[in-house]
Amino acid sequence: MRIKQEFGFAVFIFILLLIVKVFFISSTYLVDDEAYYAMYARHLAWGYIDHGPVVAFVIWLFTITNESGFTVRLGPVVLLSLLPIILYIVINKYLNRQFALIASLTLIANLMFYTNSIIITPDVPLAFFSILSILFYYIAFFKDDRFMYLGGVMLGLSVLSKVSALFPAFGIFLFPILIKEKRHLLKNVHFYGSFFISFLIFIPFIVWNFQNDFAFVKYQGNHILENGGLSDFFELWIGAAILIGPLFFYYSAIKPIIFLLKWKHLSIEKQYFSLVTLIPLTYFLFHSFFSRFELNWIAPVFFGGLFLLSMEESSRKKVSRSFRFQLFYSLFFIMLIMVQSFFPLLPLKGKSDPTNRYYMYASLIEDIKTTVMNDVSNSGLRIVSNEFQIPSIINFYLNPKLEAICLSIDYHETLYSFHYNQDRLVGNDFIYIHDKKEFPEKIKPYFDSFEPVLISTKSRNNAVIANHSVWLVKNYKGKL
Repeated sequence: MRIKQEFGFAVFIFILLLIVKVFFISSTYLVDDEAYYAMYARHLAWGYIDHGPVVAFVIWLFTITNESGFTVRLGPVVLLSLLPIILYIVINKYLNRQFALIASLTLIANLMFYTNSIIITPDVPLAFFSILSILFYYIAFFKDDRFMYLGGVMLGLSVLSKVSALFPAFGIFLFPILIKEKRHLLKNVHFYGSFFISFLIFIPFIVWNFQNDFAFVKYQGNHILENGGLSDFFELWIGAAILIGPLFFYYSAIKPIIFLLKWKHLSIEKQYFSLVTLIPLTYFLFHSFFSRFELNWIAPVFFGGLFLLSMEESSRKKVSRSFRFQLFYSLFFIMLIMVQSFFPLLPLKGKSDPTNRYYMYASLIEDIKTTVMNDVSNSGLRIVSNEFQIPSIINFYLNPKLEAICLSIDYHETLYSFHYNQDRLVGNDFIYIHDKKEFPEKIKPYFDSFEPVLISTKSRNNAVIANHSVWLVKNYKGKL
């Protein structure tokens, strides 16, 4: 492709995928995690037990005038549509157009970033602010030091979004320490000033933890130490390769190690992008050997990898076949998943079809609305469950007078634990919802009685994708 053709192709793909995104967020239910983060926005705070506050403020900003599934998801569409535009403008000005086009196109046509752009999670602001912080510090170190403070602001917001942004941040901070050609930056007061700004932005989350008995620290400490085995390790990294694409994975997880072996022969620019990739890569590779990680946790590895890929590919005289394959590989899977979301052509059943999660609560929402909330005898009872997903879905779509909550019996604390004192719930009757047909054995001792109200079943593509049982439970005894 020539540059004009590449630019036209990038614009075409950008507009096409933007239309698909808007249609998607207008036509599907929120997944349960999204509904939970929407509850963050209803209970704004400077911290939460499992994440920083930025995702809550993003949702709040886009739902000020109207709260709906569309407006909750509008934030990721806007942020991750702006990101490739910003990358193109800034990189084109300070580096070259080919670098700018490849970076933007790689971001636009990538399954991981596409998914981030239609599903609201803390990974959305994490990606947006982390990638910009890496770029702005690069420009500050090599082109224009006026970008130093802007890089610091982006870095602070990225860590406030999700603490895993600390790993690329360490790479940025260590760069002038490890690279002698850039040690003059250690005498630059603005270098330290930018990190001080990052710290100031993060302070509210630190204060929140002090005020809440270090709830986040304790929760994450337990969460990341879940035992894992070799099968979990390979499942994680093979899954990442499939999600991010072969060339992108190569430049993020393999090429930095190769670069490390010939470090002295690398350009300083490549050393910078390698360092901000190697530090998160080293941590996640090592830790995932003995702990079970979720796929999205290792996302910071790919933020620096984006620039390594773009720098290497832009140095070629023409677009490589491997880069073309990366683009069309990602576009194929994006379109496949979008088609499957509305027309389930693939013979996948249950959890094997990831698009089922957009529909699994549809019947429950309707059944609770017609059978429970319209029933005079039950409409005044609080709806509860023992995990955060179901109450969050009920709160978002049905907005009951008494907010649905998670009881957290033999379960970790959630957002609801910070707003509802268990002692004040003792003696109450509830509507209890479970994600299986039978009443859970471990919950039985906490109530005097439990009576079935209904079974809600959702089917899709000729298969059951969700069963929920609804119960009238009486005289809650509190945590025993």
